[in-house]
Amino acid sequence: MAKIMITGATGLLGRAVKAQIESSQVHQVIATGFSRVQAGIYKLDLTQSERVDEFIGHHQPDVIVHCAAERRPDVSEQDPEAALALNLGATKALAESARKHGTWVIYISTDYVFDGTAPNYAESDKPNPVNFYGESKWLGEQALLETSKGFAVLRLPILYGQVEKVSESAILILLNQLMDKQTQEVDHWAVRSPTSTQDIALAIEKMIELNISKFDLSGIYHFSGKETMSKYQMLLAIGEVLGLDVNHLVPVSEPADSAKRPKDCSLNCDRLALLGISSQVDFKSGVFDALKASTAALSAIGLNLD
Repeated sequence: MAKIMITGATGLLGRAVKAQIESSQVHQVIATGFSRVQAGIYKLDLTQSERVDEFIGHHQPDVIVHCAAERRPDVSEQDPEAALALNLGATKALAESARKHGTWVIYISTDYVFDGTAPNYAESDKPNPVNFYGESKWLGEQALLETSKGFAVLRLPILYGQVEKVSESAILILLNQLMDKQTQEVDHWAVRSPTSTQDIALAIEKMIELNISKFDLSGIYHFSGKETMSKYQMLLAIGEVLGLDVNHLVPVSEPADSAKRPKDCSLNCDRLALLGISSQVDFKSGVFDALKASTAALSAIGLNLD
């Protein structure tokens, strides 16, 4: 049995990783969070490097899955210091402590390290982020791998999964536009690869097993769902899944966000696929499962699945 520490275990992806590893009942989970700590989760401020080192030294995890991050591009643009403190500073401190204590790290990064001009990006392609969020995550990647070349970076695209509030997911928050029957303009310019957090959690579990079995799993890896679509197309698919009218949705074929977004950051995931790790969840079935698991969040916006 290995000890698996998860940062950001109260967040969208961290919850799914925690649930998956605990359900397998093979390893011990050491879950940490900060703003939404609950029973079974340790409160840990990752920006306090001494406290982080004390925590890792005390619990001696074999693996750290570093999910905690400032993931919102607009918020990162408005408060770059706070984004850097978590995405770079906390990552660097965590990596240094992990190296000292012999712990392996998987750092969760983003497809937004790329500028979106040459999609189907391989791990070897040079990043060129167009917004501060992507820049901060790329800096975190570099800090991690400079600390130890044996650590791993896992780049992911836009996510959906079980949520406590629809605002947790950049996809499920679109439900507000689906529910408001006034004319709604929806982005039909940028193309993303919507990916289930459950799908990712299974992939991370397999990566952990490979590492525990002494397979050299280091450097940068990509993982994403196999479909690409705009947010407008995602909403059409969700509307079909829920049997809701979508005629009030209007596609907008030009960028409209306050923080600049890349047009198409689709990832080439062959490196993990060669190890037998690839997406197993299509968007419609995955989002339906996510909705079924998020009834309280849906009720809060007036959506009942019954």
